[in-house]
Amino acid sequence: MSDRRLEFDEAILRICSYTNIDNRNHREYIPGVSLLPREMHTLEKIICHPGINTTKLAQITGIPKGTISKMTRDFESRGLIDCFKDKCNRKEVYYRGTETGMKVFEAHIEFHQVIGREFYSYFDALPDASRELVLDVLHRYADYMEDLCGQHVQSLSSI
Repeated sequence: MSDRRLEFDEAILRICSYTNIDNRNHREYIPGVSLLPREMHTLEKIICHPGINTTKLAQITGIPKGTISKMTRDFESRGLIDCFKDKCNRKEVYYRGTETGMKVFEAHIEFHQVIGREFYSYFDALPDASRELVLDVLHRYADYMEDLCGQHVQSLSSI
């Protein structure tokens, strides 16, 4: 294995390890509303994609559909989202953010502007070609992991 590939693998491992630690920490975005990072990012997807359904949320976030269903029920009970059905498809449930959900989302954006200022300033200062390359590598790695996990789940289910 080349030194650069080893360095890449170690950087990814560090990112994953610290992400796992961070994912256990609730943050209070507005008074009385605390969310785990993956909950916040799922709410963010609902706010940014009004009318999204469980299947699409699961695809975008990588979170299993059953977990998405449980999470969205919790969001609805807390007044963060509304659930609705389309006249044409009474079976499928769709989601959109509420006013409270939007306040939480805006607080989350502000959180990242403060906490991530230095990192995002560095990223934004990169030449366009470098930013595109970084994004391409990240997307390819995410696709690689998605495929790997899909194959792993399939191979375990065939046992």
